[in-house]
Amino acid sequence: MIQAVIFNLESTLLDPGGRGLIQGMRDIFRWKGIHLTEVQVSHGRGLPIRDHIASVLGLAEVRRKWLECFGVHPGRVDIEHIYLELVPVLRSLIQGAETAAGIDRALQELQDRNIQSGATASCPMEMLSHVFTPVQSPYTLDCMVAPCEVSQGRPYPWMIYEIAHRLQVFPLSDIVKVGDTAADMQEGRNAGVWTIGVLNHNVGDLTTDHTTSCETDDRVAEERRRQNIYGLKRAGAHLVMNSIADLPRILREIEMLQHTGGYPSYMKPKKTAAIPPS
Repeated sequence: MIQAVIFNLESTLLDPGGRGLIQGMRDIFRWKGIHLTEVQVSHGRGLPIRDHIASVLGLAEVRRKWLECFGVHPGRVDIEHIYLELVPVLRSLIQGAETAAGIDRALQELQDRNIQSGATASCPMEMLSHVFTPVQSPYTLDCMVAPCEVSQGRPYPWMIYEIAHRLQVFPLSDIVKVGDTAADMQEGRNAGVWTIGVLNHNVGDLTTDHTTSCETDDRVAEERRRQNIYGLKRAGAHLVMNSIADLPRILREIEMLQHTGGYPSYMKPKKTAAIPPS
């Protein structure tokens, strides 16, 4: 029986697909004279923010552009400078973020079934303290954990373990993790919980930087959807759903798997993105 569901807070519940974060990072790089694509800036999305920035700066093409612009390769100081410039963007984004379609229905389902809810984050907790409170929403989360509260954030499992401890949920096989990034899938599988990918119209998985008329073609849209599903499953998703609104159905599927002996196996952790040298 499922006892708890843990979401990715920012890009699964608040900013579907991380669109605001991606645009904010692109703007900061553009102000520095470096033009990056959505695909490049999406590299490492879902990791703690500094690690996400390090992942982007670790791309060969980005390092080449940085070298051409500044005469040196990016290092730790540059990661911190970009992070500090991104902080006000993140604050504004979280304060005004749209919630994912279907979240009210999903949280109502959890409350009706006495399933606890939690969320792991990429941002510092001081940015998140006001979200999903009784004032902000009739549906609240039972627990939120940020990377600063544990030794390491995604893809490590420590935030999920901390939520399980706070909510007193055991065994871990009764927990479901829901997210829209590869880092979410790795976090869930590393923790040994059921791991669900949500498509959420993730712009970071586009293969081109511009929206063109051909993308409205059904075949193109379906191919993009297949690529997104493949990416989430390759990262470790047990199941993939179109949106948060599908969560009640997915929970029933998982409970059917549990009744027939299904178990979320542990997955060997993958290496995190290396931080560029100073």
